[in-house]
Amino acid sequence: MSKIQLFAALITAAAMPSLVRADGGAWNRETFEYYASIIRQQPGTHSRIIQACTENGLAAMTDRARTEVERDSGMPPEKATAEACRRMVKGIASGAVKYEAYRAWADAPDDKKVVFPDYN
Repeated sequence: MSKIQLFAALITAAAMPSLVRADGGAWNRETFEYYASIIRQQPGTHSRIIQACTENGLAAMTDRARTEVERDSGMPPEKATAEACRRMVKGIASGAVKYEAYRAWADAPDDKKVVFPDYN
């Protein structure tokens, strides 16, 4: 497992709170498809979505989580979180991350993370 895969396994749930409802619940299929269509049709929004995801993810992380991310990824938590967000957004944009993969990520318990490859 590469360092990127390892960090993604550790922080994906903390990194993507902007991809869940405001109350912390996961999107339903209809909501996911709505936002996925925007992500696919408007590539100019990707950087803003990734930035918001990164900021929200970092805000949701405890100091302990930040320390673990840095230790396990070999990079600062800011960079690792941005990479996890980028992978999710690019995966949705490419069509590779479908609703089922999103739900597997959103529903994963803290001790079992879902890893997203680099969809570039």
